[in-house]
Amino acid sequence: MSSGQFTGTSAVQARHRFDEAALDAWMRERVAGYGGSLRVEQFKGGQSNPTFLLITPAQTYVLRRKPPGKLLPSAHAIDREYRVMSALAPTEVPVPRTYAL
Repeated sequence: MSSGQFTGTSAVQARHRFDEAALDAWMRERVAGYGGSLRVEQFKGGQSNPTFLLITPAQTYVLRRKPPGKLLPSAHAIDREYRVMSALAPTEVPVPRTYAL
């Protein structure tokens, strides 16, 4: 197995596609400083939660979301991940900046 298949980005997989125009509108309303035009790529790998690179002319963002389909109630807790990273942000623990949930 080549490690190259798990590095970088690719086109969004068909099973993980979503309404990019709706995301663009959502981010315009909720993320300070956001400005389209939006391009979306999917990170390769990421076994549990699909992860996407959001590219705009001025900024790049990372979007994590639950996978499609029926999930166990405690699995893929993106909301918990967001809360923990946001709570750690003012500390010395290095975490990425969170923008919105």
